[in-house]
Amino acid sequence: MIKSYAQTDETIQTFHQWRRSSDAHLSGFGGPTFETRKSFIPRSHLEEYFNGPRLEKLLDVVLDASKRPEIAPNLVRLHYSRCFATLLCIGAGSMISHFYQYESLRDEKLPFRTRPDEFPTTSPDKFKEFQDTQWQFCALKLEYGMDGRFKPEVIVPIIHKEKIGEGGSAIIYKIVVDQNYHSLRPPGHAIPVFSDAPVYVLTSLTEMEQDWRQRCKNTFVLKTYREAEAENNYKAERNAHMKLRWNGKPSPHIIACYGGFVHGNSYNLILEYADGGTLESFMRKTKPPSTIEDILLFWDRLSDITQGIMCIHQTSRNDSSPSQRLNGWHQDVKPTNILVFGRNGTSPYECEFKIADLDLAHFKPSDSSSNEPSDLDAFGTRAYGAPETFRSHKDIESLSLQVTQSVDIWSLGCIFSEVSVWLHDGWRRVVEYRRQRSEEVERKGGGSGEYIFHHNGSLLESVRNIHLNMMSKNDPIHKVTRQILDHIVDMMLAEEARPQAKLVFEQTKGHIKRIRDKFEVPEPKPLRSIEDDSVEIYEAEHRTRNATQVHPIHVKSRSKSYPGTRPGTRLTPSQPLPPDDDVSVSSQSSRSVASQGHHSGSNEQSSKKYRNDATEHPQSVGEGSHAVLDSRFSSSKAANAHDNSVQQGQKHQKEPERPTLSVSEGLAWKNRKKNGENPVLPGSENLTSLDRRNHIFLVDNSETMGPHRRDVDRVISLLAYMLKNSDEDGLDIYFAHSWPKINTKKSSRISSGIFQAPFKGISDMRLRLHQILQEHPNKFEKQFSPRKNFFGYQPGPQPQRPLSFYILTDAKWQPTDVGSLIKDQVEEMIAKKCPKEQLAIQFIRFGDDEASIAKLDELDSGLGLKARGMDIVDHTYRDGNVWKMLLGAINDCSCSRAGLLNTRDKNQKDGSIATKSGVPDTGLKEAAAAIIYTAPRLPREVRELGIIRALLIKRFGKEFTLKENIEAGAAGLVPKHVVDKLQVKPPGQKLVEVYLREVARTYGVKWPRSREVGEEMGKTEEREMGVLATKIAIKEEEELKKNR
Repeated sequence: MIKSYAQTDETIQTFHQWRRSSDAHLSGFGGPTFETRKSFIPRSHLEEYFNGPRLEKLLDVVLDASKRPEIAPNLVRLHYSRCFATLLCIGAGSMISHFYQYESLRDEKLPFRTRPDEFPTTSPDKFKEFQDTQWQFCALKLEYGMDGRFKPEVIVPIIHKEKIGEGGSAIIYKIVVDQNYHSLRPPGHAIPVFSDAPVYVLTSLTEMEQDWRQRCKNTFVLKTYREAEAENNYKAERNAHMKLRWNGKPSPHIIACYGGFVHGNSYNLILEYADGGTLESFMRKTKPPSTIEDILLFWDRLSDITQGIMCIHQTSRNDSSPSQRLNGWHQDVKPTNILVFGRNGTSPYECEFKIADLDLAHFKPSDSSSNEPSDLDAFGTRAYGAPETFRSHKDIESLSLQVTQSVDIWSLGCIFSEVSVWLHDGWRRVVEYRRQRSEEVERKGGGSGEYIFHHNGSLLESVRNIHLNMMSKNDPIHKVTRQILDHIVDMMLAEEARPQAKLVFEQTKGHIKRIRDKFEVPEPKPLRSIEDDSVEIYEAEHRTRNATQVHPIHVKSRSKSYPGTRPGTRLTPSQPLPPDDDVSVSSQSSRSVASQGHHSGSNEQSSKKYRNDATEHPQSVGEGSHAVLDSRFSSSKAANAHDNSVQQGQKHQKEPERPTLSVSEGLAWKNRKKNGENPVLPGSENLTSLDRRNHIFLVDNSETMGPHRRDVDRVISLLAYMLKNSDEDGLDIYFAHSWPKINTKKSSRISSGIFQAPFKGISDMRLRLHQILQEHPNKFEKQFSPRKNFFGYQPGPQPQRPLSFYILTDAKWQPTDVGSLIKDQVEEMIAKKCPKEQLAIQFIRFGDDEASIAKLDELDSGLGLKARGMDIVDHTYRDGNVWKMLLGAINDCSCSRAGLLNTRDKNQKDGSIATKSGVPDTGLKEAAAAIIYTAPRLPREVRELGIIRALLIKRFGKEFTLKENIEAGAAGLVPKHVVDKLQVKPPGQKLVEVYLREVARTYGVKWPRSREVGEEMGKTEEREMGVLATKIAIKEEEELKKNR
């Protein structure tokens, strides 16, 4: 018999309200097709709710007074919390007194798939209801090496799932698993450092682990098989990975498989996530290296995949006996099956490559005979497949062939060939190389669209020619590529007797070492993973604790070399210069000019990884070191220093010192705070300005913001943690696309919401902002009437709380007029006589798109709001001053611009800059005009120059940048020699005519002779052009005859 109790009791209702709230549950996946979103309540959330007097009150309500003393709340918390929560959900909380008596009914026995013998018998029976309800508290624990089969009702704790690829038999997803529900990585297995993790670690090891280390640790790939052969493909690939393990761990050069499971009718493998994509996409998106250091580094990393081939070709089952050794074949080695880990070094080529996709791999026991092992062909890659696997006619497509392990060596040689072309001439040349192969195969009678490397068992002439062309060049930076082509790739693409993977590895490494020694290039550092004990850490807490002990103009000096540079090479910041107001001013020495104008966040980024025992020097830093401004240098001081030299006829007024706090320093403070310490937050007195406000976050979850998801999480989790006590109703988190609003005071809940939200499409920022404003209809009234509380009590009118919007965006939204919406709000505020503090809109920018910067700058300062005393909009960079993010749209002092971003005064409309003496500095005007004129005409890779150009336009005004005002001329500002250097001068008409005439003569085409050309052209020049044209024509004619 179940004791009845009032389900309407306030304590019971509070529990039910909590379990239905967004604070309690996370979203996982389940259902028959494994595509259904299902909510679950993590054990940690439940333990947190039951921690304190809530559990005692619930036990008091559901138990008789006679039984209540027998139940110890601590034991219920420890062993029965999930059972008790399930019983409360089905209205049978009193059954906890029965559960309490049996170990077989404890939490660790959940879920109950069959009825336990000790489960109480009641009328009506509660087991079926308990069984159906328990799943929300029993999410699946994912473990290393798992191979289970689960029913559709089981919830898999995947809190984020994003489709990233699809093949013939499987769909590939990037997933994030809740950290409390998996132990997928074996002990000691290195966790990859993703490229969206910080380049330099500025925080303590504890924060690093809790911040980006956890992101890496919980991110995986889910490969889901769904076709008719799903079960066979799943088993084949999982078994292949199992065979390649050594001492229970995955091979370091093959993508790791952490386990698999069958859920309903889907077969799923959990694999290692590679953030850099495939080798194919890497070559397509990345500019080839231009220095011998980077080329050597790239070849050194790429050649490591031969170790993965070695592992496949001969592995063992942890035993040296011949009966335990296995010979293997991959048979699908191609650029799309080599994955890239961006190891986040100073060079994009400091990455790691691993072999993936083992669903065609096959193994057989090693034969003690001396013959090369062979096995049946697995019908692998066609384009990169060896000649002996090629089936040229449909009648023999299904023919079984015996192949040796050298088929993988051929495939790897084809990859090295294309990589060599990419290194020399870039991705377009690789595409042209493939087209040439395809045309040659078709010309020789093969199929169309085949960009294979052979025909009738022989290497294509187009392959030989392009190798000869590369080897004929003499540029020293490609010497190692030529050595690898000449001595290694030619052997790998031989028709017979190809080298083993071990020999390829040893010879490639040998050539790299000889070239490195010859050119005195330092050895690259070992690949870094966050399991390494040698990670160098800069203690941000030290800076926070001792912020007043060092003079603010001191800089930190580093002179440590890194892979890809010679000793003494100056380190360049990895982050672009963002156009924000946090401009740092260092020494006026020419050696430290590169440090000037850097965003404070960028300075921290550029100082995090490589660090000697830093000593602080008041003087400028010399060659071979990198000047990094100490973050204690207040930007307002920099502004004041600049004002002394640029303002004309104005008496300098010292601005109040603005507090500075970087995102990394804020996260370090947050971590120490959560660890029970009591750290000092620089500028904490400013939090009082944010009390009793409604704080609303609007996240632009468009597709272009997808790459910034992690940075969005870092910024919003810090701001939310700082603001959680300022908004008594909880913080509101909205998304630009339709996605449930989050109302919470927990930054962890916000973080999970960010990773669950889909980032897709293009946002309509005006519409979304308008919708959110409509949810606050009385925002400009002086008072409002609160809602009735749980007991029906209606509080009296309360003062209206102001609104603060924090919009996290890259400003690549739909072309809608956000500015007019803001101006309408301002008009309404003026009509109702509201102070400017009643509404604040802070844009926090992600990315460095020039058009987006201009768009946000227009909203910040181009709407004419300041002239009306209603400057309610501000714009700052995502890695800037945290206090500016919080106060920039409220406090004008926080918006004051430093350095180049100082507000233009009326005397600067003509673009002139006043010196200290009051005389316009025309030299500075010419320099600014030259940069503005030059930046669009240089290669797009010079991104920093484009950002500086945007800053100068902001500083001097758009009128100054008009074409007729800056181009050289009678009143032009750009020096004439700059304009002349940037002009593209086509060849003269006479020279073109001579060239065409010689081409026509060679091909026997009549061309009208121009006497003027013959008379005026110098005989020497004409003769040289004729010889050149003749050589070109003869070469083309020879190639035409050869093709015939």
